[in-house]
Amino acid sequence: MRLHRWVSGRVVKGIALALGLAFSGASLAFAHEHSSPRIEATIFSYDGQDFVRTQTTLMTKDGKSAVNTKLEHETPAYKALSEKHSFTGEATVFGRKYDANYAPLTSDDGQLTGALFVAVAK
Repeated sequence: MRLHRWVSGRVVKGIALALGLAFSGASLAFAHEHSSPRIEATIFSYDGQDFVRTQTTLMTKDGKSAVNTKLEHETPAYKALSEKHSFTGEATVFGRKYDANYAPLTSDDGQLTGALFVAVAK
C-alpha cells in the first residue's frame, strides 16, 4: 500500500508516528495545563464500498472495540476518501467530537485500498 500522491512525505511520517504512538497506548502532552489528550488512530481497509476499521484504538458507545465497524457514508471524510483525497477537520465518531485527519491508501496501480485516521478528542 502507498499513500496517495497528494499526501506529502512529512504527512506520511507524522501519521506513521501518531499511529505508532496510539497503538502503543501512548498519549501526547501538549503545552496546555492539566492536558494530555489521547491520540486515537485507525487503519481502514476498503472493499469498494465501505471503509472498515481493521485496527483501531476507538471504542464504541457501549465500550467495545470499534474493530470491524464502518465509516459512515454520510460523513465528509467518506466523500473525500472515496475520491482519494485527504480530509482534515472536525469529525464525530461514536458520538464524540474529534479534530481529525484521514488519508487514503492506494495500491501501486492507484486503486483505493484503505485509509488512515488520526485524531484528538475535542
